[in-house]
Amino acid sequence: MEEIGQVDRVEITCLIENSPRYDSYLMGCFGLSLWLKVWSGSRNWTLLFDVGPVAEALIHNARLLRLDLTTVDMIVLSHNHFDHTGALAGILPHIGHEVPIFCHPDIFRDSFVLKPEFMNYALVGENRKERLEDLGGYFVATRSPIEPLPGFLLSGEVPRCTPFEETGGISCFTTNAEGDLVPDPLLDDCSAFINVKNRGLVVLSGCSHAGPINILKHALKITGVREIDGVLAGFHLVEAPEERVRLTVEALQKLEPGWIAPLHCTGLLPTARMAAAFGERFREVHAGDVLTISGE
Repeated sequence: MEEIGQVDRVEITCLIENSPRYDSYLMGCFGLSLWLKVWSGSRNWTLLFDVGPVAEALIHNARLLRLDLTTVDMIVLSHNHFDHTGALAGILPHIGHEVPIFCHPDIFRDSFVLKPEFMNYALVGENRKERLEDLGGYFVATRSPIEPLPGFLLSGEVPRCTPFEETGGISCFTTNAEGDLVPDPLLDDCSAFINVKNRGLVVLSGCSHAGPINILKHALKITGVREIDGVLAGFHLVEAPEERVRLTVEALQKLEPGWIAPLHCTGLLPTARMAAAFGERFREVHAGDVLTISGE
C-alpha cells in the first residue's frame, strides 16, 4: 500500500455499548456503535463504525447526546453480526441521504449458531441488501485494505497468524457454494486504523474475530506506522480459555499501546486482567463516553 495519510484529531463517542455511562438516561444494549468525528486540515467528516442491534437505542442515544444523524458521511460495518448491523434499516431514513457503507463482500452470507439452539446472526429481514439500497445505503465491499479518508484506513481481511488466537472466538456456521454446512471463518472481520498526527495509530475493532493480536500486527504492517496510540475494541474473550486470555494480555503489553479500552464482548474477567496489566493506560468506556485524540 501507499503511505497512509494523517488526521489532525479524532473524537470518538461511544453511542451503543452493553451498558450506559453512570448517571445517564442513555440506553445500553448488547452491541456496539461508535460515532467518529475526524478532522484533517480545514475538513471534517462524521462516520458511524457499526450501528448496534436496534435502531431505537441508537436514535435515542444520538438525540440525548445531541448527535445529528443527518450529518453522517459514511458507515463502516466491522462484520455482519446482528449486534453490530441490526439497526441499519431503522437508521438510514434518519440519515436521510445516500450514504456509503464500507464492508466485506461476504457481509450478506448466512451466519448462525446452533447451540444452545439455532440463532441467526446475519443481515436478514429489513436488513437485506435490496432493502438497504432502497433506503439510501450503497455498499463499497472489498477484501483489501481501503482508505476512504486520508489517515483513516480499513483493514480488509486480516491474516490469521497468531497460534493461540482461535478462529473467530465464536462457534458460528455458514453454508458454502455447494450448500454444505461449514464453520464460519468470519473473514469479514474488519477493523479501522486511524493515523493521528504526532500520536500514532488508534485501532478500532468491533469484535476482533480475526484475533486482536493479528489485527494489531496487521495494522503496523500495512500502515508503516510504528506507534499504537490506543486500542478501542471488543476483544471477544468472554468465553475464551484462561490461557488464551493470559497470552492475549501479555502480547498486548509487548505491543505497547498508549492506552487500551476493552468493550462489548471482551468479558468481565478478561477486562479486569487488562485493567490490572495496563494500570493508568486502561480506559473504561460505556455508552455516552467520549475519547478525543489530538495531534495538535
